[in-house]
Amino acid sequence: MRFFKGSILLTLTLLATFWASSLSVYEETVSCDGVVFHDVYFDKKLLFSNYGRPYNLVMHKYTGILFFSHTIQNGTLVDFVITACHLEKNVCRDIAGVPGGYAIAYDSSNDDIYFGGHDGLYKYNFLTRSAEFFAEKGKSIWGIFIKRNFYYIEYPEQKLYVYQNDVFVKVAEAINIEIDNFFISKHHDIYFSNKTALYKIGKTKTNAIIMNDDVLIRQIVEDGYGDVYFCGSDGVYLEAKPYVKTKKIAVVENMFGITFDENDKVIYSDEHAIYRLENSNYSKECLDALLNVNERKLGSRDLLLSWM
Repeated sequence: MRFFKGSILLTLTLLATFWASSLSVYEETVSCDGVVFHDVYFDKKLLFSNYGRPYNLVMHKYTGILFFSHTIQNGTLVDFVITACHLEKNVCRDIAGVPGGYAIAYDSSNDDIYFGGHDGLYKYNFLTRSAEFFAEKGKSIWGIFIKRNFYYIEYPEQKLYVYQNDVFVKVAEAINIEIDNFFISKHHDIYFSNKTALYKIGKTKTNAIIMNDDVLIRQIVEDGYGDVYFCGSDGVYLEAKPYVKTKKIAVVENMFGITFDENDKVIYSDEHAIYRLENSNYSKECLDALLNVNERKLGSRDLLLSWM
Protein backbone atom coordinates (compact mmCIF):
# COMPACT_ATOMS: atom_id res chain seq x y z
CA MET A 1 0.00 0.00 0.00
CA ARG A 2 1.33 3.45 -0.95
CA PHE A 3 0.31 6.75 0.57
CA PHE A 4 0.25 10.29 -0.71
CA LYS A 5 0.37 13.85 0.56
CA GLY A 6 -0.45 17.15 -1.08
CA SER A 7 -2.64 17.77 -4.09
CA ILE A 8 -2.34 17.18 -7.82
CA LEU A 9 -3.83 19.25 -10.63
CA LEU A 10 -4.79 17.18 -13.64
CA THR A 11 -5.63 18.59 -17.04
CA LEU A 12 -7.74 15.92 -18.70
CA THR A 13 -7.98 16.15 -22.48
CA LEU A 14 -11.29 14.55 -23.37
CA LEU A 15 -13.12 13.69 -26.59
CA ALA A 16 -16.80 14.64 -26.84
CA THR A 17 -19.08 13.33 -29.62
CA PHE A 18 -21.82 15.64 -30.89
CA TRP A 19 -24.96 15.03 -32.97
CA ALA A 20 -23.27 16.01 -36.21
CA SER A 21 -20.85 13.10 -35.74
CA SER A 22 -18.01 15.57 -35.45
CA LEU A 23 -15.44 15.26 -32.67
CA SER A 24 -14.55 18.09 -30.36
CA VAL A 25 -11.63 18.14 -27.95
CA TYR A 26 -11.90 19.97 -24.63
CA GLU A 27 -9.87 20.15 -21.46
CA GLU A 28 -11.04 19.88 -17.88
CA THR A 29 -8.89 20.67 -14.85
CA VAL A 30 -9.37 18.35 -11.88
CA SER A 31 -7.83 18.83 -8.45
CA CYS A 32 -6.87 15.49 -6.92
CA ASP A 33 -6.82 16.73 -3.34
CA GLY A 34 -8.89 13.91 -1.85
CA VAL A 35 -7.89 10.82 0.11
CA VAL A 36 -6.71 7.38 -0.96
CA PHE A 37 -8.65 5.06 1.34
CA HIS A 38 -8.06 1.32 1.10
CA ASP A 39 -6.46 1.63 -2.39
CA VAL A 40 -9.35 3.71 -3.77
CA TYR A 41 -9.22 7.45 -4.42
CA PHE A 42 -12.11 9.50 -2.95
CA ASP A 43 -12.97 13.16 -3.14
CA LYS A 44 -13.34 14.81 0.26
CA LYS A 45 -16.41 16.95 0.88
CA LEU A 46 -16.16 19.61 3.55
CA LEU A 47 -19.07 19.19 5.98
CA PHE A 48 -18.31 21.54 8.88
CA SER A 49 -15.34 23.80 9.60
CA ASN A 50 -13.89 26.21 12.14
CA TYR A 51 -13.96 23.69 14.99
CA GLY A 52 -10.92 23.06 17.15
CA ARG A 53 -9.84 19.42 17.07
CA PRO A 54 -13.17 17.61 16.54
CA TYR A 55 -12.90 14.46 18.66
CA ASN A 56 -15.11 11.41 19.24
CA LEU A 57 -17.25 11.50 16.10
CA VAL A 58 -20.51 9.57 16.61
CA MET A 59 -23.15 9.33 13.88
CA HIS A 60 -26.79 8.83 14.83
CA LYS A 61 -27.95 7.31 11.56
CA TYR A 62 -31.71 7.44 12.21
CA THR A 63 -31.78 11.23 12.52
CA GLY A 64 -28.77 12.13 10.36
CA ILE A 65 -27.13 13.93 13.29
CA LEU A 66 -23.39 13.87 13.83
CA PHE A 67 -22.25 14.37 17.44
CA PHE A 68 -18.68 15.37 18.26
CA SER A 69 -16.58 17.11 20.88
CA HIS A 70 -14.21 19.96 20.15
CA THR A 71 -12.01 22.43 21.98
CA ILE A 72 -13.05 25.95 22.94
CA GLN A 73 -11.31 28.80 24.72
CA ASN A 74 -12.73 29.25 28.23
CA GLY A 75 -11.00 32.33 29.56
CA THR A 76 -7.33 31.50 29.70
CA LEU A 77 -8.02 27.75 29.63
CA VAL A 78 -8.89 25.31 26.88
CA ASP A 79 -12.13 23.42 27.48
CA PHE A 80 -14.43 21.06 25.56
CA VAL A 81 -17.99 21.26 24.29
CA ILE A 82 -20.21 18.75 22.49
CA THR A 83 -21.88 19.84 19.25
CA ALA A 84 -24.64 18.21 17.16
CA CYS A 85 -24.74 18.82 13.39
CA HIS A 86 -27.50 17.72 11.01
CA LEU A 87 -25.77 16.55 7.84
CA GLU A 88 -28.59 17.28 5.39
CA LYS A 89 -29.80 20.54 6.93
CA ASN A 90 -26.23 21.74 7.50
CA VAL A 91 -27.23 23.11 10.91
CA CYS A 92 -25.12 22.82 14.07
CA ARG A 93 -25.81 23.59 17.71
CA ASP A 94 -23.95 23.05 20.95
CA ILE A 95 -25.37 20.66 23.56
CA ALA A 96 -25.94 22.61 26.76
CA GLY A 97 -25.69 21.15 30.23
CA VAL A 98 -22.54 19.03 29.85
CA PRO A 99 -19.63 20.93 31.43
CA GLY A 100 -16.43 20.04 29.61
CA GLY A 101 -18.33 17.71 27.30
CA TYR A 102 -15.82 15.31 25.76
CA ALA A 103 -16.97 11.67 25.75
CA ILE A 104 -19.77 10.45 23.43
CA ALA A 105 -21.24 6.97 22.94
CA TYR A 106 -24.18 5.37 21.17
CA ASP A 107 -26.23 2.63 22.82
CA SER A 108 -27.53 0.80 19.74
CA SER A 109 -29.71 -1.58 21.76
CA ASN A 110 -31.85 1.26 23.11
CA ASP A 111 -31.10 3.95 20.51
CA ASP A 112 -29.67 6.31 23.13
CA ILE A 113 -26.80 8.79 23.07
CA TYR A 114 -24.68 9.37 26.19
CA PHE A 115 -22.17 12.11 27.00
CA GLY A 116 -19.42 12.51 29.56
CA GLY A 117 -17.72 15.61 30.90
CA HIS A 118 -16.12 17.17 33.95
CA ASP A 119 -19.03 16.25 36.23
CA GLY A 120 -20.36 12.83 35.30
CA LEU A 121 -22.45 11.03 32.69
CA TYR A 122 -25.39 12.49 30.78
CA LYS A 123 -28.12 11.11 28.52
CA TYR A 124 -29.33 12.97 25.44
CA ASN A 125 -33.04 13.77 25.16
CA PHE A 126 -33.96 13.87 21.46
CA LEU A 127 -37.30 15.59 22.17
CA THR A 128 -35.90 18.50 24.16
CA ARG A 129 -32.53 18.43 22.36
CA SER A 130 -30.79 18.69 25.71
CA ALA A 131 -28.63 16.58 28.01
CA GLU A 132 -29.96 15.20 31.27
CA PHE A 133 -27.77 14.06 34.15
CA PHE A 134 -27.48 10.27 34.32
CA ALA A 135 -24.88 9.11 36.85
CA GLU A 136 -21.42 9.44 38.44
CA LYS A 137 -21.60 13.03 39.64
CA GLY A 138 -18.19 14.45 40.44
CA LYS A 139 -16.40 12.02 38.11
CA SER A 140 -14.50 13.40 35.12
CA ILE A 141 -15.28 11.20 32.12
CA TRP A 142 -12.68 10.58 29.42
CA GLY A 143 -14.47 7.96 27.33
CA ILE A 144 -17.67 5.90 27.09
CA PHE A 145 -18.41 2.59 25.37
CA ILE A 146 -21.73 0.74 25.38
CA LYS A 147 -22.31 -2.77 24.07
CA ARG A 148 -24.20 -5.20 26.33
CA ASN A 149 -22.57 -3.39 29.25
CA PHE A 150 -22.00 0.29 29.98
CA TYR A 151 -18.30 1.22 30.31
CA TYR A 152 -16.59 4.51 30.99
CA ILE A 153 -13.02 5.71 31.46
CA GLU A 154 -12.32 8.09 34.33
CA TYR A 155 -9.90 10.99 33.92
CA PRO A 156 -7.07 11.53 34.85
CA GLU A 157 -6.41 8.04 36.28
CA GLN A 158 -7.55 6.50 32.95
CA LYS A 159 -9.24 3.60 34.75
CA LEU A 160 -12.01 1.54 33.16
CA TYR A 161 -15.38 1.17 34.93
CA VAL A 162 -18.37 -1.05 34.11
CA TYR A 163 -21.99 -0.91 35.28
CA GLN A 164 -22.83 -3.96 37.42
CA ASN A 165 -25.59 -4.51 39.99
CA ASP A 166 -26.79 -0.91 39.77
CA VAL A 167 -23.35 0.63 40.39
CA PHE A 168 -20.21 1.39 38.41
CA VAL A 169 -17.14 -0.59 39.49
CA LYS A 170 -13.60 -0.80 38.21
CA VAL A 171 -13.02 -3.59 35.68
CA ALA A 172 -10.94 -6.08 37.64
CA GLU A 173 -8.93 -7.26 34.62
CA ALA A 174 -7.86 -3.68 33.83
CA ILE A 175 -7.31 -2.35 37.33
CA ASN A 176 -3.57 -1.92 36.77
CA ILE A 177 -3.84 -0.64 33.20
CA GLU A 178 -4.27 2.91 31.97
CA ILE A 179 -6.77 3.08 29.10
CA ASP A 180 -7.42 5.92 26.66
CA ASN A 181 -9.68 4.09 24.18
CA PHE A 182 -11.80 0.97 24.73
CA PHE A 183 -13.83 -0.99 22.18
CA ILE A 184 -15.56 -4.37 21.84
CA SER A 185 -16.28 -5.54 18.30
CA LYS A 186 -19.29 -7.41 16.92
CA HIS A 187 -17.09 -10.50 17.03
CA HIS A 188 -16.48 -9.94 20.78
CA ASP A 189 -12.82 -9.01 20.37
CA ILE A 190 -11.58 -6.35 22.79
CA TYR A 191 -9.36 -3.48 21.66
CA PHE A 192 -7.85 -0.79 23.86
CA SER A 193 -5.09 1.75 23.60
CA ASN A 194 -3.02 4.00 25.83
CA LYS A 195 0.11 6.10 25.47
CA THR A 196 2.17 2.91 25.12
CA ALA A 197 0.42 0.95 22.38
CA LEU A 198 -2.72 -0.43 20.76
CA TYR A 199 -3.74 -3.83 22.15
CA LYS A 200 -6.14 -6.66 21.31
CA ILE A 201 -7.67 -9.42 23.42
CA GLY A 202 -9.34 -12.06 21.24
CA LYS A 203 -12.70 -13.42 22.32
CA THR A 204 -11.11 -16.76 23.25
CA LYS A 205 -7.97 -15.22 24.78
CA THR A 206 -7.08 -13.72 28.13
CA ASN A 207 -3.79 -11.96 27.37
CA ALA A 208 -3.46 -8.65 25.54
CA ILE A 209 -1.35 -8.64 22.36
CA ILE A 210 0.34 -5.48 21.07
CA MET A 211 -0.98 -4.55 17.64
CA ASN A 212 0.94 -1.30 17.15
CA ASP A 213 3.27 0.63 19.45
CA ASP A 214 4.18 3.44 17.04
CA VAL A 215 0.90 5.28 16.49
CA LEU A 216 -1.20 7.52 18.74
CA ILE A 217 -4.78 6.17 18.62
CA ARG A 218 -7.55 8.77 18.96
CA GLN A 219 -10.68 6.71 18.19
CA ILE A 220 -11.71 3.10 17.50
CA VAL A 221 -14.83 2.44 15.38
CA GLU A 222 -16.56 -0.31 13.43
CA ASP A 223 -18.30 -0.20 10.06
CA GLY A 224 -21.51 -1.98 9.08
CA TYR A 225 -19.58 -5.08 8.05
CA GLY A 226 -17.89 -5.53 11.42
CA ASP A 227 -14.45 -4.31 10.35
CA VAL A 228 -12.67 -2.35 13.08
CA TYR A 229 -10.86 0.88 12.18
CA PHE A 230 -8.30 2.79 14.22
CA CYS A 231 -8.04 6.55 13.90
CA GLY A 232 -4.42 7.51 14.41
CA SER A 233 -2.91 10.97 14.54
CA ASP A 234 -1.48 10.38 11.06
CA GLY A 235 -4.28 8.45 9.35
CA VAL A 236 -6.49 5.36 9.38
CA TYR A 237 -5.42 1.83 10.30
CA LEU A 238 -7.12 -1.52 9.84
CA GLU A 239 -6.36 -4.88 11.39
CA ALA A 240 -4.20 -6.98 9.08
CA LYS A 241 -5.95 -10.31 9.63
CA PRO A 242 -5.11 -13.09 10.40
CA TYR A 243 -2.07 -11.34 11.89
CA VAL A 244 -2.63 -9.33 15.06
CA LYS A 245 -1.09 -6.25 13.48
CA THR A 246 -2.32 -3.08 11.84
CA LYS A 247 -1.96 -1.83 8.28
CA LYS A 248 -2.25 1.79 7.28
CA ILE A 249 -5.02 2.33 4.73
CA ALA A 250 -5.18 6.13 4.54
CA VAL A 251 -2.96 9.11 5.28
CA VAL A 252 -4.59 12.10 6.97
CA GLU A 253 -2.34 14.60 8.67
CA ASN A 254 -3.44 15.66 12.16
CA MET A 255 -6.44 13.32 12.19
CA PHE A 256 -8.71 13.43 15.25
CA GLY A 257 -11.84 11.33 14.63
CA ILE A 258 -13.66 8.91 12.34
CA THR A 259 -17.15 7.45 11.94
CA PHE A 260 -19.48 6.16 9.20
CA ASP A 261 -22.78 7.53 7.92
CA GLU A 262 -25.92 5.50 7.15
CA ASN A 263 -24.42 4.46 3.81
CA ASP A 264 -21.09 3.45 5.39
CA LYS A 265 -19.35 6.47 3.88
CA VAL A 266 -16.33 7.58 5.87
CA ILE A 267 -16.64 10.78 7.91
CA TYR A 268 -13.42 12.03 9.48
CA SER A 269 -11.93 15.12 11.09
CA ASP A 270 -8.61 16.91 11.09
CA GLU A 271 -7.58 19.68 13.48
CA HIS A 272 -10.03 22.25 12.06
CA ALA A 273 -12.84 20.59 10.09
CA ILE A 274 -14.98 17.52 9.36
CA TYR A 275 -15.17 15.84 5.94
CA ARG A 276 -16.96 13.00 4.19
CA LEU A 277 -15.34 10.83 1.55
CA GLU A 278 -17.34 10.78 -1.69
CA ASN A 279 -17.02 8.67 -4.81
CA SER A 280 -14.97 10.50 -7.44
CA ASN A 281 -15.67 10.72 -11.16
CA TYR A 282 -11.92 10.64 -11.65
CA SER A 283 -10.97 8.01 -9.09
CA LYS A 284 -8.77 5.99 -11.45
CA GLU A 285 -7.11 9.02 -13.02
CA CYS A 286 -6.32 10.62 -9.67
CA LEU A 287 -5.07 7.34 -8.18
CA ASP A 288 -2.84 6.75 -11.23
CA ALA A 289 -1.50 10.29 -11.02
CA LEU A 290 -0.75 10.00 -7.32
CA LEU A 291 0.92 6.64 -7.85
CA ASN A 292 2.97 8.14 -10.64
CA VAL A 293 4.04 11.06 -8.49
CA ASN A 294 4.95 8.78 -5.63
CA GLU A 295 6.99 6.46 -7.84
CA ARG A 296 8.84 9.32 -9.48
CA LYS A 297 9.43 10.91 -6.07
CA LEU A 298 8.57 14.39 -7.30
CA GLY A 299 9.09 17.12 -4.73
CA SER A 300 6.51 19.54 -6.12
CA ARG A 301 3.06 19.65 -4.54
CA ASP A 302 1.38 20.49 -7.83
CA LEU A 303 1.78 18.55 -11.05
CA LEU A 304 0.18 19.14 -14.45
CA LEU A 305 -0.52 15.97 -16.40
CA SER A 306 -2.31 15.43 -19.68
CA TRP A 307 -4.12 12.43 -21.09
CA MET A 308 -4.96 11.95 -24.77
